[in-house]
Amino acid sequence: MRITFGKLVHSYTSAFWLPALGLALAASVAAGCGGDSTGSPGSGGSGGSSAGSAGNSGGGNSGGGTTGSGGSAGSAGTAGSSGGNVGSGGNSTAGAGGGTGGGTGGNVGSGGNSTAGAGGSAGSTSGAGGSAGNGGGGTTGGAQAGRGGASAGNSGTGGLAGATAGAGGRGGSSGGSTGSGGTGTLACPANATFCSGFDATSTDPPTGAVYMANAGPGSWTRDFVIDTSVKNSGAGSLRVKSASGDTGTSGSAYKMLAVPGTSGAFWVRFLMRSDAAIGMAEHNVFAGASTGNSPNDGVIEFAEDVGVAFNTSDDVRWPTGYGRLSGGGTMPYSLPANMWHCIEISFDGTGRVQQLFVGGAQLINATSYPASARAITWFKFGFNQLHGPARSLWYDDVAVAPTRVGGCN
Repeated sequence: MRITFGKLVHSYTSAFWLPALGLALAASVAAGCGGDSTGSPGSGGSGGSSAGSAGNSGGGNSGGGTTGSGGSAGSAGTAGSSGGNVGSGGNSTAGAGGGTGGGTGGNVGSGGNSTAGAGGSAGSTSGAGGSAGNGGGGTTGGAQAGRGGASAGNSGTGGLAGATAGAGGRGGSSGGSTGSGGTGTLACPANATFCSGFDATSTDPPTGAVYMANAGPGSWTRDFVIDTSVKNSGAGSLRVKSASGDTGTSGSAYKMLAVPGTSGAFWVRFLMRSDAAIGMAEHNVFAGASTGNSPNDGVIEFAEDVGVAFNTSDDVRWPTGYGRLSGGGTMPYSLPANMWHCIEISFDGTGRVQQLFVGGAQLINATSYPASARAITWFKFGFNQLHGPARSLWYDDVAVAPTRVGGCN
């Protein structure tokens, strides 16, 4: 009987407590699972801060330490949400930077790209737009790029608008600028050994000038005349009577005036005009540095001989790439007809260096030339028609000095 009662008590105890214990354990497991499932959205980052809070309340309070860790994962979800906001912020910042900064903004856009992922790509696109604005006028690149475009346009007007415009400017310097007469009245330097604008009509040659001809004695007006209708500046210019229609001349091919220079070396500047191109194939002389003032003295010539050249006893120097070419053929360098050309020449008979400038640009730098030193003391100008053709020539604002006279730039 006691054994039976004991068994009954044991059976009753098991039947009463085991279900209660099971219910308690089930509640505990359910609470733990609830915390874990709430924390999972947080660790994924997509649940945001709200999901994280839910994890704390649902997991930590009910489930104990383990579920509390799940709640921490929820906080990480909040941080992930903030990270997303940072990414979208990078997008807007990099985009705006690229738009405002023009070409430079493009670099900022690249920075945005590395910081904000896809958002940075949008900034990079805007930056590329800035670069286009920098080249094309700055429409896409924003205010800064727009100013850059305007600046490029202005400098283009001055000749830096690009390689093509720059090349055009230099072409003008060697070709067009050779016709840059019209420089206005040019002053005589204080150290000039000769200077005249040929403004006075007189039967006497300009002060200091010597006229000689390979003909009988006569007045200089046989071969020269003051022309008040064609001039660079002032009241007149000096015309050489070397045209085919001129009458009453000396009949000499040599029509030159000689004026004093400094011994050994000097500079000259003069304005020159012809009714035919200057720089034809045949040899004719326009000016030169001479050892004397008579027609047959030695001269370092400023001449034409297969184009503009220096010629000394048929030893010729041309602008680089012109004249008689080393590979055969010829390429004359000529100055256009019926335009004033501002000529500067440095004659150095002692140092044997002759330099020619036209319109301020150097065309010839003849070193170790001529073959031997020359004791030059006179400057001659006019026309020595060795081969022709005949033509009218004008000179104006002629100056000779020991230093560069200037006025052609």
